[in-house]
Amino acid sequence: MVRLPRNLSRVAIACSLALPLASVLPAWAQDAAAPAAAAAAPAPVSEELQRAVANYWHYGKIARYDLQAAEGEKILAHASDPVAVLNAFNQHLESTAFNGQTDNLQQWMLRWQGIEQVADVTNKISAVLNAGRTEFRADPAFIQEQIERLSTGARGYEGGVNELRKSGELAVPMMIDYLRDPGKREFHSAIRRALRDMDRAALNPLVAATEMSGQANTEALIAVVTAIGDIGYDDGVPYLVRVANDEKATGPVREAARQSLARMGAGNPSDLNAANLFTDLAEKFYYENASITSDVRGADQPANVWYWSTDRGLVRRAVPAPIFNEIMALRAAEYALKLGGGENAQSLWLAANYKREAELPQGATDPTRAENQPAAHYYGVTSGTQYLNNALARSLRDRNSAVALRVIKSLQDIVGRNNLFQGPSSSALVDSMNSSDRLVRFEAAFALAEALPQQPFEGQDRVVPLLAEALGQTGSPSVLVIGADAGTTNALIEGLAGAGYTTAGAAGADAGISAAAQLPAVDVILISEDLGADIDRLFAAASQNPRLSGASRIVITNTAGSPFAARAVNDRMLSVTQVTDPGALKPVIDAARAKGQSAPLDEELANTYATRAGELLENLAISNVQVLDLLAAEQALLAALNDPRPDVVKSAGAVLARMNVESVQPALLAAASGEKPDDVKISLYKNLAQNAAAFGRQIEGQQVQTLEQTVVDAQNLEVRAAAAEARGALNLPVEQAKSLIINQSTGTSPLSAPAAAEQPAAAR
Repeated sequence: MVRLPRNLSRVAIACSLALPLASVLPAWAQDAAAPAAAAAAPAPVSEELQRAVANYWHYGKIARYDLQAAEGEKILAHASDPVAVLNAFNQHLESTAFNGQTDNLQQWMLRWQGIEQVADVTNKISAVLNAGRTEFRADPAFIQEQIERLSTGARGYEGGVNELRKSGELAVPMMIDYLRDPGKREFHSAIRRALRDMDRAALNPLVAATEMSGQANTEALIAVVTAIGDIGYDDGVPYLVRVANDEKATGPVREAARQSLARMGAGNPSDLNAANLFTDLAEKFYYENASITSDVRGADQPANVWYWSTDRGLVRRAVPAPIFNEIMALRAAEYALKLGGGENAQSLWLAANYKREAELPQGATDPTRAENQPAAHYYGVTSGTQYLNNALARSLRDRNSAVALRVIKSLQDIVGRNNLFQGPSSSALVDSMNSSDRLVRFEAAFALAEALPQQPFEGQDRVVPLLAEALGQTGSPSVLVIGADAGTTNALIEGLAGAGYTTAGAAGADAGISAAAQLPAVDVILISEDLGADIDRLFAAASQNPRLSGASRIVITNTAGSPFAARAVNDRMLSVTQVTDPGALKPVIDAARAKGQSAPLDEELANTYATRAGELLENLAISNVQVLDLLAAEQALLAALNDPRPDVVKSAGAVLARMNVESVQPALLAAASGEKPDDVKISLYKNLAQNAAAFGRQIEGQQVQTLEQTVVDAQNLEVRAAAAEARGALNLPVEQAKSLIINQSTGTSPLSAPAAAEQPAAAR
């Protein structure tokens, strides 16, 4: 039952500090506010600062931005006193008002922030102004004056509550301190009324104040729960139910909470489950649609998270605004767990903690965390796979890749064949392999491969192809071109290759899909609209193909009115263009990848994924996991033998050594005989020996002679020895097996000739 504020004008006033104070208050309120403003200012505004502000404003309005920037630097010299800077701007605007109308400070500052010559200095001045506003509205002397002003009659009350709205939630701690002080009883009635009239701006600290306890705080706590009920937002209900059902609370407090719930239409607290209500509230915070918000005024201003302290009353932690809702979701979920909440609250707490880390601005810290408090990963792995699966399923529904990646990496550390599929969201890892985010797909496949599953599961056929795709990552984007005719298709393939893309393709849907095997991975499928009805068939086939399902799709349309243009509006994987020049397609491809969340990997990250994939494939081969068919990676592994990265080649060779496929031994021999470092050659020859020993000889004739040549001629003795192992494992017929021995004894082999240093001097 979330309701609208009772008085929208109050919300307007509460949110108006971004504007000059004089521009948002009626004349009588401006007069009443003047003494408070003076009290908040630490010192009078200097003539130098007044002059700099006046000049900054003047030069900005006449577009002399060079002179404006210089005056802005003079203003910034006073940044240590932000209230003085704020007062200087407000005084200038008031002094230059025309017919009672002042310039709009916020609008002009936003305009100048968009002008290159003065953007930097204006941004810095805006930060100082925001700091001034925060300092002004948080000034204890100002707040105290307005609190006591509430009890000076009708006009004093209206003026005081209007000023307190400017301070917003920052005024609530002192108001509650007054309510807790029996010596200030003459102010209590007006304060209770003001808490209600401050409306939603007071809700954030008020719900935190429901944690106060003790006989001495009875009157204050009654005022708090009464105000929450009067304000009327249903997100206050869990807090009221908790108080109403708290056997440690005094009778009057519990009764006040029950009455508030009745006024809100929430029902009898005895019939309400506080744990479930807090879980629902945590969900609202998680999705940032709770009515309890922080009173943030300014894009770069922190949010306030309130805590109740027995000794200090309400205390606040200023946190980065982007993580306010995540912190509040954590707190609500903790309330739920303390009150008996179960699996949903636990999983939601984990998800909120991962999301808090993901949304924490770079370089910022979360002051609600203890200095040595573990990261979200710690709590995730401690909780177990069931709760992590639930958190992962949530992130997939939300399409929140940042959270999904964190959860999957935690799963990788604890998942195994016995706990792989736990809980109601047991398919979350498998579902992650269908994510539009390439890294989520890779990490999910890695987690499943690391678990070494022994029992078949739906989606098992996607694991190895994704490992193979990761193995082929180089950091160079790949485009599959599928056209209607060979000439146009080949022109696009060649043009895009010249633009730095790895390309392949063919004319026709079926041939195009087959051509995808030539690419290490497919980032984008570029399709000609001239394919006609085959396009939808192509889309359907790509969706079922593990290597193509995550690729962004671009249809080159013939007209702007193409039906694919309309479909692309709601399909993030689909983009359209009328561009046919390969050189002009790069921004189109980049935009399509960004839309489809398939951003390119840089070379370092691509190398990391390729290496990890190779190690996992090798582990699967060693473990002989029957559920995951390594044959699906055959082409990728064969291609990897020619990869310039030694570790990738070694991993591919190690996997191929355990595969009974006719293509393996010729490929290993060819790779080992090529231009490669000696350590790679040694590894590949040993792989060849292992494969031949396990599955028998699958090379003949010239291939055997090539191997024998290495056995005889290789300069590196370790390479020669490894090649000899491979030759011996081939189990050659007797005539071939004895040839090296015969040749060396008859002098036809270099092995039979003594070293030059050992020959008699006459022979030399």
